[in-house]
Amino acid sequence: EENENIELIPQKASAGYMNGYADPTYIENMPKFQLPMLPKNATYRAFEISGDSMLPLQPGTVIIGEYLENISHIKNGKTYVLLSKEEGIVYKRVFNYVEENGKLFLVSDNKSYSPYQVDAKDIIEVWESKAFISIDFPDANGKEDLTIEELSGIVKNLQNEIIKLKDSN
Repeated sequence: EENENIELIPQKASAGYMNGYADPTYIENMPKFQLPMLPKNATYRAFEISGDSMLPLQPGTVIIGEYLENISHIKNGKTYVLLSKEEGIVYKRVFNYVEENGKLFLVSDNKSYSPYQVDAKDIIEVWESKAFISIDFPDANGKEDLTIEELSGIVKNLQNEIIKLKDSN
């Protein structure tokens, strides 16, 4: 019926995936699901991310990626799950410099992590991010918790706004 299942690669299975990504039997044993909003004529895989390098997406978020046949189709600034010989499985914002110098530039959304380069020849698979699933809802201001200083600043700004409103009346 050309309705492909999405195989889920949980974080705990990522090391095994590095060895079994090309083994149909290994992939067959992965948990599977479908999402009705994704086009049916593509190959998808789901990867559970770890760490805080791509905040506001939290560890445990599942990234749904569409298989990309050709590394040259990577679009600058978009996010991808990459399977590479050196880095293993990573989820990053990617900039494509393959034609210029044979490299991809990987950037974390969390600016406390430095960008780095990988050789295109080390890339085994590329999965273009199409959706994510998370049980952690983002906070309205994009942060989990406000510090006392941030909260004090918000209160002070509100007080200043109230004073301005009173003065204008």
